[in-house]
Amino acid sequence: MTTDPSGWVDAYGDRLFRYALSRVRDEGAAEDLVQETLLTAYKSRGRFQGASSELTWMTGILRNKIFELYRRQSREVPLLPSDEDADPRSEFFDARHWKSSQAPGDWGGEPARKAETAEFAAALRKCLDALSAGVARAFVLREMEGLDPREAAEVLGVTPGHLAVLLYRARLRLRRCLEKNHFAPEAA
Repeated sequence: MTTDPSGWVDAYGDRLFRYALSRVRDEGAAEDLVQETLLTAYKSRGRFQGASSELTWMTGILRNKIFELYRRQSREVPLLPSDEDADPRSEFFDARHWKSSQAPGDWGGEPARKAETAEFAAALRKCLDALSAGVARAFVLREMEGLDPREAAEVLGVTPGHLAVLLYRARLRLRRCLEKNHFAPEAA
């Protein structure tokens, strides 16, 4: 049995918006996705069987709306050249070895605990915002949404090999951004 749809925005709007914003990096798009989610939930409320909470049900709808957005965006042709074509390895490696100035640093503390903090979430969001759209989408689908590589490649409209390249670039750039701007080791 569902509750009154007139209370959905107050009850679930903020949480759905934060979820969408963490995935699409654009406030306007996140707002649109939440509106589409609430409309879809309203239209299909008769089919909601109560097997999960309304928030879980709506989050599932929102997740599918995000995937639809990514599929649409993957079919669009960018008008400006992106940094996806640049090889990030030259920034980090000499032949096969880390450049001494670019080797991974110690962030201090336990990594699992750091990843759960609000500070880390905010830092990650800023670093994701600095990535190109395609690289960021690949990281979000694979690492945040947990899609398997085949599904993520399908959503993005790329080959599994290209997805691997996008993820490689995302991980290197995120590591560098987080170390440089947010978790730089204390100066000795």
